[in-house]
Amino acid sequence: MNKYLFSFFISIVHFSYAVGVPAGTEIVNVAHLDYQVDSISFAATSNTLVDIVDQKVDMKMVCQESKSVVVGVGEKKRAMSFMLNNTGNGADKYVFSTIEGETLDFKVENAEVYIDNGDGVFSPEDSLATEVDVSADGNVTLFLVSDIPADADKFSYNGIKASSTIQGSLVYGESKKLENFYAVMTTQETAKSDVCAYEVSPLALKLEKTATLSSDKLYSGSTIHYQIAVKVIGEGTIDNIVVKDNIPTGTIYIEDSLKLDGVTAGDFNGTAVSVVLASIVQTTASSDPKHQVTFDVRVQ
Repeated sequence: MNKYLFSFFISIVHFSYAVGVPAGTEIVNVAHLDYQVDSISFAATSNTLVDIVDQKVDMKMVCQESKSVVVGVGEKKRAMSFMLNNTGNGADKYVFSTIEGETLDFKVENAEVYIDNGDGVFSPEDSLATEVDVSADGNVTLFLVSDIPADADKFSYNGIKASSTIQGSLVYGESKKLENFYAVMTTQETAKSDVCAYEVSPLALKLEKTATLSSDKLYSGSTIHYQIAVKVIGEGTIDNIVVKDNIPTGTIYIEDSLKLDGVTAGDFNGTAVSVVLASIVQTTASSDPKHQVTFDVRVQ
């Protein structure tokens, strides 16, 4: 009589994607069998199954500002910080668009998306975001940069929407073939975008500049007299005020013509004039100028 003793070790794993396992990874599965016949040991293996991990297309856009970004009317290139997180298990490429939130007491102008150069602060060294590659479980800091209109008031919610190039036209739960594995869309539409808020300061300075010619037409040798009126919007105290103005190309600054309220003041550095003002206190709203800065140039 033959005597049989069987011992099985079977490992079978099959899944479409796994968090932490890179897309395209091969999962190799083999079943092992050990047995004895009349005290003689035998071993065998099953056929090999190879499953390839699919790519989970998943991401989230998050506003990084803990509170509203306070801005002044007429300001240029004011930035708000966002972070794009690729929470999927494969590298992805993203393109961007600007969006508006539900609260829009004013509309920003010239909104653009920039990619941070790594220092976490918006600067001229940051580049316009046309598209960016983000590795699996990676992230990138983005800036929404906008101009604030002269008539801005209260709040304006604006943000960034990211679109995965792998996702294409897929919607949540759909998939498509990529090489030898599939891309599975697991991102909810709401996760693709987020908004931050600009808040206009209730107290700000406004400059109004006018020019007067020394002649009926602008000729070589004509003098241009510039006058800059400094006005306060709102009520309160404003400190550390510096008025600056570049000398126009094709003109020469007339020495000692820079004045504050009719009195010689300020500095000329060869290309621009600047005047430091004392703190301004406005207790009652008024459109009257608080100071007048004047200077002259001569046309070359």
